[in-house]
Amino acid sequence: MFRRNSLERTVEKAEKYFNKGQMYKARNMYLKALAQDPNNIRILNNLAFIYHVLGDNEKSRGYNEILLKECDEILKHEKDKEALILKIPALVCLERTEEVIGVIDEILEIDSEDMNAIFQKSHYLEQGGEHEKALDCLEKILKKHPYHITTLLSKGRNLVELGRFKEAEECYNLVFEIEPKNKTAIILKSELLKKRHGISLTSHDMMLKAVESFEMENFKASRDYFKKALDMNSEYDEIWFAQGELFIRTGYISDAIESFKRAFEINPTSGGIVKHKEFFKLLDRMKKINTFLGFEEKG
Repeated sequence: MFRRNSLERTVEKAEKYFNKGQMYKARNMYLKALAQDPNNIRILNNLAFIYHVLGDNEKSRGYNEILLKECDEILKHEKDKEALILKIPALVCLERTEEVIGVIDEILEIDSEDMNAIFQKSHYLEQGGEHEKALDCLEKILKKHPYHITTLLSKGRNLVELGRFKEAEECYNLVFEIEPKNKTAIILKSELLKKRHGISLTSHDMMLKAVESFEMENFKASRDYFKKALDMNSEYDEIWFAQGELFIRTGYISDAIESFKRAFEINPTSGGIVKHKEFFKLLDRMKKINTFLGFEEKG
């Protein structure tokens, strides 16, 4: 009993250091814990990860080899889900990725509804160029979680690889309705447009610069980039909507209203807004306050 409690305290200290990013201290505590319990797959996994973070790939690989042996030993006797889950990063580290999908399938035999396992399977199928199979996995997730952003982005990527550009664009557009300034969606839509139209520069390249400037609070540059994006192509509601958010942030409510109106003309559900009347009432109240404070011209 005393030994188990001592191990628990050691692991608890290791986890605290780990969560604070104090990797050397975490490593030392995990090594102490491993001396108490040499077959503990969680400790072996954490040490492998820590050595990877510290840049000692040889030791990381060594611990992953031990981890893999211990997981396989457990799996000889029972279908242990945790052992299967921990096998995956070990196999990836040891460059045995061709075995990963088989391990994921074993996890899904235990729990066919494990969304994380299904997503991981889609990832490795995509990496292997099996885009139709990857899409089958992603559709299972979206059936239960239709607005899961990472899954929508992955679906779009696979559709692009299959040349199904319109469907891919619909995936990215749905992401924009959830997160109007999602940078990954902006990048992927730009890549789609380049492949679809054989161009080297898109309005979304300018939109990305606008959003990055927005995040850095360089609002003048952001406004300039939005103008360049819309000068290149004014048919994308996500650019108008994101520009409207910039105008709100910088106090240009009249400009925001016009930008949002243009977005809704193109897509009535732009930015995920469905109650336009209430939305514009709120903006109008903001405009009146700004007018009272002297930030907006009366009229």
